[in-house]
Amino acid sequence: MSEFIINNIPPKPVNTGVFGSDGLDATGAPSSTDGAEGQRQDNISALGKLASGDIIPEKTFESLAGKMLLLLVVVLMCVGVLVVYSSGAGWGATKFHDEEYFLWRQVTYAMLGLIIIFIVGGLDYKLLRKASKAILIASVAILVLLLMMKAVGLISGAARWIGYGRFKFQASDLAKYALIIHLAYLISEKQNHIKDLYRAYYPIMTVIGVVVALVALEPNFSTAAVLGMIALSMLFIGRASLQHLGVTLLAGVPVAAGFAIAAPYRLARLKTFIGEGSEKASYQIEQALIGLGNGGLTGLGAGASKQRELFLPASYNDFIFAVFGEEYGFIGATLLLLLFIGVGICGMVIARNAVDEFGKYLAYGITIAISVYALINAGVACHLLPTTGLPMPFISFGGSSALFNSLGVGLLISISRERKRLEKKKVAFRSEKTEVRS
Repeated sequence: MSEFIINNIPPKPVNTGVFGSDGLDATGAPSSTDGAEGQRQDNISALGKLASGDIIPEKTFESLAGKMLLLLVVVLMCVGVLVVYSSGAGWGATKFHDEEYFLWRQVTYAMLGLIIIFIVGGLDYKLLRKASKAILIASVAILVLLLMMKAVGLISGAARWIGYGRFKFQASDLAKYALIIHLAYLISEKQNHIKDLYRAYYPIMTVIGVVVALVALEPNFSTAAVLGMIALSMLFIGRASLQHLGVTLLAGVPVAAGFAIAAPYRLARLKTFIGEGSEKASYQIEQALIGLGNGGLTGLGAGASKQRELFLPASYNDFIFAVFGEEYGFIGATLLLLLFIGVGICGMVIARNAVDEFGKYLAYGITIAISVYALINAGVACHLLPTTGLPMPFISFGGSSALFNSLGVGLLISISRERKRLEKKKVAFRSEKTEVRS
């Protein structure tokens, strides 16, 4: 289109009236009409260059998405270190006799996360296509193993962690990314018949149902519910039948509601959310709201939170957004959410410009997961959602969540770099052909 505009600029009219054809008037002064015409041609030429990519490359926003994503995540990690130190200093001194207990661990998780991002970002994400089934089977096996250990009494309470000593991770974090990776593979492979109930929808829903059920039985209902939400969102983006998705929701919501109220502690959380909970059950959310109220518009200042002084349980994890809001106010809390919105936008741009279907659905799944976790954590602290215990990515204290989310960001960056990798391969191939011919 730009070439058409440039090459079809009408020729400059020859002035045969009062002014001469050389653009000078009768006195020899430059023609004002000629100057306006030249300016018009310059403007059209500039627009043509802009449209053709000579001024702003056609793929500018695509190429910037990966870099901007990395920048935003680094900023979030720095914010996480700062607020974890502020919110966890009192708890560290009380529990571990060290105010910096949480600080240095969070710094370590952030550094390890950056290493994972750079390593994974430099690899070819398409290697996961063939490995997706094995990764999913391994994650399911770990979930089953934990439930078996709980059944025989080797684990008391929730069966969520696997590992030894300090080297442990949450099995649901692995299951989340294993499910996203395998769903991206299944949706891309079955895209030609994605609306077929028996060839595509049932097999995919079976995989989703198994993972969600195992996570729910840990028990970890909130994570299971979010996994189901992420999976259905990927199916929606993958153009699955709206009728099938609607029927699934109609059948799944009553089951989820029944499971949610089956446990007394989950029922207590729901009662607290609607304002009918006991004083003990509502204590945590009340303290979170007090903290947010203390922050006002601009906050009390870094390290000045009052709720972190042992008033707010899990202030460095599940309710870290409340401490952040208290110290940096409404403005700071809004800016933090805008950072996550920026991460979401970058992820969507990367997904839209992915070179293949697998990369597209993988990018969408990871972006949805990070965004949903951040919004739910903030929503819980603001009493807009029932208490769930989901961490805020890169902000809340914890190595398992931080490292797996870093893996997700690394995959997003790898997807954003794939087009450049292909272009380099083409250039190398052409160079080899030229050398052979010569």
